Formats: sequence, C-alpha cells, structure tokens
Amino acid sequence: MRTAGWAMVAALLLAGGPAAVAQNRPGNSAAAQVIDNLRTLLKHEERVTAIGERLAVAAAAQGWCTPTRSAGWTLGDLGMYPKALRPTIRAHFGLPADVSLFVSSLAPDGAAAQTGIRQGIGISRIGDAVPVRFRGTGLTRSALTSNERTVQRGLDAGPLQLEVVDTDGTRRQVTVTGRNACQSRFEVSAEDFENAFADGEMVQVTAGMAQYNRESDEELAGVIAHELAHNMLRHIPRSEEAGTPRDYRQHLARYARISREMEQEADRLSVWLLAAAGYDPEAPLRFWRRFGPGNDGSPRFGRLHDRWEDRVAAIEDELTRMRAAKAADPQARPALLDRANAPPPPVAAPAGRQ
Repeated sequence: MRTAGWAMVAALLLAGGPAAVAQNRPGNSAAAQVIDNLRTLLKHEERVTAIGERLAVAAAAQGWCTPTRSAGWTLGDLGMYPKALRPTIRAHFGLPADVSLFVSSLAPDGAAAQTGIRQGIGISRIGDAVPVRFRGTGLTRSALTSNERTVQRGLDAGPLQLEVVDTDGTRRQVTVTGRNACQSRFEVSAEDFENAFADGEMVQVTAGMAQYNRESDEELAGVIAHELAHNMLRHIPRSEEAGTPRDYRQHLARYARISREMEQEADRLSVWLLAAAGYDPEAPLRFWRRFGPGNDGSPRFGRLHDRWEDRVAAIEDELTRMRAAKAADPQARPALLDRANAPPPPVAAPAGRQ
C-alpha cells in the first residue's frame, strides 16, 4: 500500500514498454504509435474499472460500508498528458477545443453505461458547472481531481445532470443515477512494473500488473480486492491517527509493524470481497504462488508485507474462517470490518526521544 500518485503517461505513450503498451511497429508514425499505446492502456483500464465496480457494489449491497453513489466509470483529462500530445489525444476522442474532461473507461453494467455514455465521450458540463480545465504546459492531475469531486457530490445528491459531447460534436443532456458502492475510484497508471496502490479514495493498478494478470480476471480481482480492502478499513487515516506521518518513508523501521498488520487485514478481507462479488475467493492463493517467489525481497528498513508464504497461509486461514462463518450464518459479516474505526497502537518513538 502507498499513497497513490498519478504516474504520468508521457514516456510510455511515446516509447512503449513490453507490458504496459503496444509494441512499436516499423512504419508507425509518432501519432499512430501514441494512439496504439493509449488504446492498450485503456483496455487495461476497462478491466480494472469493471472489476473494481463489481467489487465495490457487491460490498455495499452487503452493508459492509457507508456507500457513496457510483457512475461505474473512470474519468480522464487532457492535463494529464504532455502538451505536445494533447492534440493527438483530443483528435482521437473527438473532443472540441473547449472540452478537456472525458470518460476514460466504463463498467459495462454501470450507471453511466446504462445512459448510452461510452468510452472517450467528452463532458462539457457537470450540473450547472463547467469542468475545471488546466491550460498550462506541464502535466497535472489537479483539474481531474477537482472534477472528480464535483462529479461525486453531484452523484451523491443525484441524479447527476451532464452535458456530454459525442465524437461528431453533438452535445446532449444525460442523467446519471449512480449505484450504491463502497467509496473508491479505480484507474490504471502507465507504469510497467507490477504493483497496485490505495490512497483511501482511489485504487490504482499499474499497467504492468494488469498485463501480468492478462489471462485471469479472477487473479486481477484478487489484487484489486486487496487494495479496496485498504480503503474500506481506513488504513491511511488509521496509520495517521497512530502517529505515522503520511510520508512514512522517513519512518519505515517504526512503521513496518503497523504496515504488516494492515497488509494482513487487507489480505484477509479481500477473500470476503471476492466471494461477495461472485469471484473465486481462492484466486489470491494462485496469484501469490505464481507471483510471490520472484517478488519477495526484504526492504532495507524492514518488511512492510509478510513473506509470500505467510500471506498464503493467512489467506488460507481466512478462507476457512469465512466458510465456517457462512455455514453457520449465510449473512455472516467479516469481523475485520470492526477494525475500520479502531486505530492501531501508536507508532513507537525513536530511541532517546519521548
């Protein structure tokens, strides 16, 4: 788990990588290469959005969180791309000059998809507000973050009125009535290594991790369920309440124990989330037996996760607990959820300090 920050897509869109983007082909123009790479990233994100929505909606239906309303989409913004690439991206999605916000991916059965909204469609108004736009030359997620919050407020107050722009330039009004879901947005970052992150509001999966699980939505769902569990269990706020600063990298030795405890909680809750959403709750076992042996180094300042063999054992133990609980009561609720508002023990002070 880490506080997720947007990994800018410039280098991967321009150059590509073996996992995250399309292979460069001789004769491809620069613009065509960018679009090929973008399409590959968006395919990864379609899977992540659909799986995340399914998990978050199922958990809310079980009463395992205080729900928000979900449109079942992931939004994008041109400000996340280098200025030189924005005309290419704009042309690909058919966005007019006054629109920078667009629908990056959709869950096929989500609230937005039910209105006829599709991938790449522009959003020119959110209720009575014009979406925030970034006009600078750098790369930023700030405009997107602001617009996501405006959208969420509108969904929660709902129904949400939008003006959208089709690729032919036609503008139309749509009404999105969100579904109850546990709070989390889901997106893909253009990083080629295999990882996933949660920051309390968002679950971010790297393109490398999506590619690694390209043959199995079940195992990818296990990764996403683990990160959603971090958010549902309030792990970042709880660690801060325990005295760990948000930038915990300077305090890894003291943070390691709390981190391992939270990773254990997320592993265990993930099997309940998978089962609730109709995924195979044993999928994390297959993932760790495949992924763990080659990805289990020991950090310099202490382990922030248990060894992969120990994670497998804990998941097996939780599967046994879950099945016994459900046999006694089909409506059984994971006891782990009671920890969401219980801060962990305070982080120990450094030696020599009070």
